[in-house]
Amino acid sequence: MTITAAYRAAFLFLLLLLLPAKTDALINAVDDTEGKSETPGTMQDNLMHRSVSDLSTKGVTYSESVRERSYIMAPLHPPPEQEDNDGSIKKEEMLSHKGFKRLTQYDNDTNAAEAISAQLTFFADTIKKKFNQWLVKGSKYLPLMKKILNQHNLPEELVYLPLIESGYNNFAKSPAQAAGPWQFIAATARDYNLKVDFWVDERQDPIKSTYAASKYLRFLFEKFGTWDLALAAYNAGEIKIEKALKMANTDSYWTLITTGLIARETKLFVPKFIAAKEIAIDPERYGFSDIEYDTPLEYDIVIVKPPATISFIAKAASTSTMKIRELNPELKQWCIPPDVPKYRLRVPHGMKDEFRLIYENTPEHQRYQLDMYRVRKADSIKKISKRLNVPQDILAQINGKSVSTKLKEGTYMYLPPSDIKHSKSELKDVKHKDVKHKDLKRHDSKRNAVKPKHKVVKHNASKHKGAKT
Repeated sequence: MTITAAYRAAFLFLLLLLLPAKTDALINAVDDTEGKSETPGTMQDNLMHRSVSDLSTKGVTYSESVRERSYIMAPLHPPPEQEDNDGSIKKEEMLSHKGFKRLTQYDNDTNAAEAISAQLTFFADTIKKKFNQWLVKGSKYLPLMKKILNQHNLPEELVYLPLIESGYNNFAKSPAQAAGPWQFIAATARDYNLKVDFWVDERQDPIKSTYAASKYLRFLFEKFGTWDLALAAYNAGEIKIEKALKMANTDSYWTLITTGLIARETKLFVPKFIAAKEIAIDPERYGFSDIEYDTPLEYDIVIVKPPATISFIAKAASTSTMKIRELNPELKQWCIPPDVPKYRLRVPHGMKDEFRLIYENTPEHQRYQLDMYRVRKADSIKKISKRLNVPQDILAQINGKSVSTKLKEGTYMYLPPSDIKHSKSELKDVKHKDVKHKDLKRHDSKRNAVKPKHKVVKHNASKHKGAKT
């Protein structure tokens, strides 16, 4: 063999060794660009959501206990989107998605098929009457909830998550103190811009809480990569699911339910959701043939300047206090929050103009009524608070005092009105009076030294129907 021939043989040998590595590099390069658009934008903007049972590990790596996509750095908390006056949101670049798989596509997964079948039997047979009631109750909120999910570019099927969380009960509360249709705990609710305080609990608002749930669910999907795991994390918490996946060395929810690494409730949660979703989409197939769906929720939005009691709002809107509370389920007390400059209020559909006319032409002291309490010897805000079951900070706030302010015997303290339950022994010390809201912001000793009139000035909304703006 000549020297030239030897060089050629060596060159061919090296080429054969290097070719597989180059091929792998080309394949990896294609994987890294999957889901990217040719138009300008970040990788996150162009991320393709995967379906509920897509258990592929493609593009997924493990980094300590956190599962992350190898081609995206997802923010821990996506930027909040602000709700406009018409109920829409200012859209950022949204993530595209694929929907949930239909039930028949779980047939090849024995664990999934058996778990879902058991929940279908439970809903369609064991608790059929109650499940029917949930479907009816939910029909009032579904159109608005679907609209919000679509605005966040999430699968519409997620609208059925409150079906298993709360039965669409806005006032549902769990033993763990999760509340509202989406069952947020207070800490998570606040992380997603829901207010939870003495005056309001926005977890109970089906509209505001759906905005928060949409942001949280999208964050969970970005974090875990499949809807099965995202929903499991929604139920159990992100850290528990991360640890369980690492210990089980899997990225499959359906493998995880065969272990003892997650709670029974979480093992049942995703099968329950899939079963409930299937029934809600096609109820007649599962024997729900006579559902009398409710009328979708309708309302007008009015921006008002506090203060105002719910009873006054109901009269001005020509409706009942029950209806106002139904439209504004976040309200916990007798009034809208008095400590904010403006409040976004819902009134019955078609009543916006008439309500605004009455509201704006009614003096503050007629919109907002408080009871009054005569201070006893040795009384303090702390003692009155405990005796009458009114939080100290609220009692101090509505009287323009600090919690440590010393009280003078014989003076009067403002109290929340009569829907706050007082003990019978204290009723003789409580009087009723109209109050100007501006007086609640500062302490006036002369005001407290004067015994108030017992007569209550009652508001008659009909007197204002002809008022001019």
